[in-house]
Amino acid sequence: MMRLLMLPLCLVMLPIHDGYAADTPKFVPVKHYRFSTVDKDAQMWSALYVGSNGKVYAGLCTHADAANLYEFDPQTEKMRHLANLTELSEERGKGIWTNGKIHVQMQELDGWIYFGSLSEDNGPPAIDASSYKGPRWYRVEMASGKVEQLSRINTFWGLLGQTMDPKRRLIYGLAENGHLYKYYIDRDWTEDLGRVDEWDICRTIFSDDQGNVYGSYPPGRIWKYDVQQDRILDFENIRLPLINQSRTMANPMLDRKVQWRIVEWDPVDRAAYGIIGGSNLLFKYDPHQGPEGTVTPLVSMAAPTVRYGDPMKLPYATLAMSLSQKERKVYYINVMAGDFDYGAVTRDVMGASFLTTYDLRSGRREDLGVLRTTDGHTASGMGGAKIDRNGNLWFVGAFSEPDPKLQVIAGRRPYSMGLGFYQPAQK
Repeated sequence: MMRLLMLPLCLVMLPIHDGYAADTPKFVPVKHYRFSTVDKDAQMWSALYVGSNGKVYAGLCTHADAANLYEFDPQTEKMRHLANLTELSEERGKGIWTNGKIHVQMQELDGWIYFGSLSEDNGPPAIDASSYKGPRWYRVEMASGKVEQLSRINTFWGLLGQTMDPKRRLIYGLAENGHLYKYYIDRDWTEDLGRVDEWDICRTIFSDDQGNVYGSYPPGRIWKYDVQQDRILDFENIRLPLINQSRTMANPMLDRKVQWRIVEWDPVDRAAYGIIGGSNLLFKYDPHQGPEGTVTPLVSMAAPTVRYGDPMKLPYATLAMSLSQKERKVYYINVMAGDFDYGAVTRDVMGASFLTTYDLRSGRREDLGVLRTTDGHTASGMGGAKIDRNGNLWFVGAFSEPDPKLQVIAGRRPYSMGLGFYQPAQK
């Protein structure tokens, strides 16, 4: 059956394909691999990459502690710890704020994987935040797994978003201070391009096939770095489709609900596909259609348990979205109820992770079901997802953990961080 869902703020009509019974949930069997029984990392955001060598790279972290980089080999099913950033940076044990977080999408070039660092809560409040020496660029040699520390990005504000222009051998990083940075790989040098946002910056940015860079900012706006003009432009005539923007005078917030949460460039359609933070709405942005591009709302990717409820109570979108070129489908792992932020739970209920797909050819959404591991664990919050060259889905987040020796956080909902694997049915 097909319904038409009215989106009150953007006045568009979206096709909704039903067919999932929330009272009799389906379960999606997934494999589950632990990261470490030593470091016991507690969080993960965005930092997941599948290399051209077929190995999976993931950056995990723990607030007020350290970031760790791991490599997983699907052939041997072995997890390898590559680096602790605070140790690599020679910051550990010095009583200073550290490079304790990786929050960016990683990219590959010439056998190396590149990423920038961040210090967010990575230092006790009793320690002066100005002790932080600043974020750095890092790279991983895929052949050996060696992690190298490169030059400093700035003197304080770390990166949340990252994208690469491989043709020009450039990396762009969006930092917490709202500035966009350009990294010249061959010169190991970073340029500050200026401010692109005044508030809570978006978590993912992307590059198009011409080397231009794009990001979003409240409320539903888009900025562009034009590589030919070497200018940052704020688009005036296009908006992201917003459904549940806060508009009351009692709570006049411009927050992450009115940005895109996760976005990915599709070289086939020469367009970007992304998820709106507050609504879990999938949209298409074609930057080449018209002077500022064209935004097309596609379909709600929220879990069926909350999809038709109060739009102001929708769980916040996750970073676990990826595009399968093999199937021409968008895979998205959403939250069934409540809001999950690892140790910081803003509502009393933590919903399980739910897998939904959208077929770019047919325009059909499919609710696959609740993630459940083959070894009996549930997934409660995924911080990143990637599709490998064979069309398999890899994802990272919190998995239920009954073993006290392995638990990161105990209490009512104990968990440990894990790598998940889902293999779509072969047709």
